[in-house]
Amino acid sequence: MAQYQHLPIYKTTYDLLVDLMNTTKDFPRDFKYSLGEKIQNHVLKLLGLIYKANSAKSKTEFINEMLNEIQFLDLFLKISFDLKIIPQGKYCTLMEKTYSIAKQAQGWLKSS
Repeated sequence: MAQYQHLPIYKTTYDLLVDLMNTTKDFPRDFKYSLGEKIQNHVLKLLGLIYKANSAKSKTEFINEMLNEIQFLDLFLKISFDLKIIPQGKYCTLMEKTYSIAKQAQGWLKSS
């Protein structure tokens, strides 16, 4: 079994998940179980894809799927910000981490 906890992309994604769990628990009831849950699920799926990509011989498929999940996450965070559910400072922090993950995934894709 390949180790994945040491990967910078894993650490950043895990930090993002913790931040998002804390952020989405404060979502209004109307959005907590729709938008908030979708955001959490996409980051959880992203963590699973990191594990799968690190374990696979052919990583390209999993990394492309990761990039797809990041696009959805970006969209849902933008919607949350536009609806004024996430404050600007928190949104900027979350987006920095999201872009860092995307950049790391792009680098991983180029190297594989």
